Amino acid sequence: MQHRPTEPALLVPRSLQEEPASEWSLRQYDTVFDLTTQMLATDKVDERLLLALEAVTVGLGYSQAAVALIDERNASLRMRVAAGFDDEQAIEGILMPLDSGASHITVVYEGRPAWVSAEDSEASAAFLKQLACQTHVLAIPLFGGQGSSKKLDRNLARSPRLMDKHWEPEPVTCLGVLYIGAERSAVDDATLELLARFADWVGFSISSAMQHERLTDTISKLQRERQWVESIMKSVADPIVLTNLDNEILLQNRRAEELFSGSKNASEGKRRALEMNDLLFSAYLSSAAVSYTDLVQRDITLVDPLEGSDLHYEVISTPALNARGERIGLVSIFRDMTDLRDANEELALNLFKLQQAEAEARRERDRLDLIIENVGQPVAVCDERGNFILFNARAELLFQTPAADSRAGATAAVRANSVKLTSFISTLASDASTSVRQAEIELINPGTGEKLPMEITAVEVADAKGEVTAVVSILHDLSEMRELERRRVEQQLFESEKLAAVGRLAASIAHEVNNPLEAIKNSLYLLQTSRDEATNVRFLEVARKETERVSHIIRQMLGFARRAGEVEWVNVNQVLEETMILVEKKLKQSGIRLVSNLDPKLPAVRARADQLRQVFLNLVLNAQQSIEGSGEITISTAKTEQALQPSIAVNISDTGRGITEEELPRIFEPFFSKRRKGTGLGLWVTQDIVRQHGGRIEVTSDEGAGTTFSIILLVDSPTLSHE
Repeated sequence: MQHRPTEPALLVPRSLQEEPASEWSLRQYDTVFDLTTQMLATDKVDERLLLALEAVTVGLGYSQAAVALIDERNASLRMRVAAGFDDEQAIEGILMPLDSGASHITVVYEGRPAWVSAEDSEASAAFLKQLACQTHVLAIPLFGGQGSSKKLDRNLARSPRLMDKHWEPEPVTCLGVLYIGAERSAVDDATLELLARFADWVGFSISSAMQHERLTDTISKLQRERQWVESIMKSVADPIVLTNLDNEILLQNRRAEELFSGSKNASEGKRRALEMNDLLFSAYLSSAAVSYTDLVQRDITLVDPLEGSDLHYEVISTPALNARGERIGLVSIFRDMTDLRDANEELALNLFKLQQAEAEARRERDRLDLIIENVGQPVAVCDERGNFILFNARAELLFQTPAADSRAGATAAVRANSVKLTSFISTLASDASTSVRQAEIELINPGTGEKLPMEITAVEVADAKGEVTAVVSILHDLSEMRELERRRVEQQLFESEKLAAVGRLAASIAHEVNNPLEAIKNSLYLLQTSRDEATNVRFLEVARKETERVSHIIRQMLGFARRAGEVEWVNVNQVLEETMILVEKKLKQSGIRLVSNLDPKLPAVRARADQLRQVFLNLVLNAQQSIEGSGEITISTAKTEQALQPSIAVNISDTGRGITEEELPRIFEPFFSKRRKGTGLGLWVTQDIVRQHGGRIEVTSDEGAGTTFSIILLVDSPTLSHE
């Protein structure tokens, strides 16, 4: 690395080759002297680095220079400042790992200058490319006073040039590298030595600036921490005092100042109180200093400087230690115990009053037990969660198993009764609108197992604050009352049923007999006006047939009233076919087509065939009357299920005018009809017959498009008596 050129002109940079050697040497020392003066004017690292680069590029005449400092956290070299490059900002961001073996990094460990060229290694070539430097780069380590981490002190070489200098007696450590862009042939040994010493001086200057910055940061940190401590102490309501080993107060919060530090204008009484407090606290500190434990906790009585009354404090003191763990003082926290002592006295008085109230409450409870025991009805008192507090003898039979009765049934009955009562009380607690609630519940007699209908009245008992403390439940046996009510209702229902039966029979007869009577009336009238014997015979025949029809209807109605013994297995498809034969001719004359879709596998049902025929006939005739002009009536059957039981469905649909939404809910009402001559009993009778068979009838209608009646019948209806 050491090369002495043969031509003197190579001792200086090419930009200064024309200068005489004496002038160049003088200029170098002037540059160093000026740099020293300028660096002493600032304590900032970056500013000193910029001054050093300015000295290299301007004072010494080199075109490019940069400084990289060691980043201990990342174990790398980081470019800090650069001068003379095309993109100085990009260069200042270069980060180079210290574990790289490149020549521009190894100068940190070797401790002496080195030339970096593209031929050294790929890493060196990449480094020169990053710098956009076409020439060689001279890398000179920067050494400064000891201040880096111990890890770097062990691994980085120390400068051999400054170890014996009187102006830097401490060991030195490498701080970074100074990179100078120069041609290798333009730097001789003397210039290299000068640049190395220049770099040593720059390194020492940078090291001192870094130490100054660290010291400034440390001082600022300590000042901030002191401010934080003072802020924390001021925010604490209890007095806090920090004393040294001589029992002198070093730091105290505002509450402690009120006890131990008075103003110059304080009154005589306040000064005496403060002096007394200082004396008492000094005595406490003296006793705490000879304590064998780190934590000292004692009671102390001080004087209130404003009122002169006694203040009872509990003082907790812990030692204050320095960084080496040595005791340097004592931190004392005063906890005011004055209010606590007053509270203890008040608590003792309240305890005495509570004992008296407890004795009075015990007497009241005894009186209440006596009253409850003599009530004729079961009475149970529970807490807000349903736990029994007390009950009388009658309630005990329902909610408590006797010790001598070990039957499982009795125990289960008692448990069930308790659960029902607890559920009722929980419902009462969830209803905030009332504190009294009545209801009926069914209990079990544990002795006999019989069900007991009970009327329960529950009332919440609240304390002075409105909190529920208990629930009083009074029960009344409703068995006898229910039996009387049941008999009375059965009698009323029996009478009502007789009247309803008579009404239905009369209404049905009136509706069904009206048409034949009209025909008989018309025939008789024609007999009176006609003298043609053949015509009169025909009119007499019509009257006879209608009379038979009336007789048949009356017999049918009488049979409808007497239903016993008439239930049989009926083929609904056959009944529908017979009904369609009766009306088919009439429908054709009206221009109405009759369509059937009967399920051949439809099961037979238990029913009264005549009544079903009447139902189907009524619905078909109603469908015919709803069709204006030509149309279609469709009858279909299918198997289905009703309440999980085998059933059949009969649907009768028409393409008539339909039923309006207002009329639909009323079509099954008696005497409701939209036809001018209608009685309004047809659908009412139809619905009654279907219900008597245990089925139901449903209707859907689309106004202007038609109506569908659906009859659902159980295959074996339990409402009909079987033969």
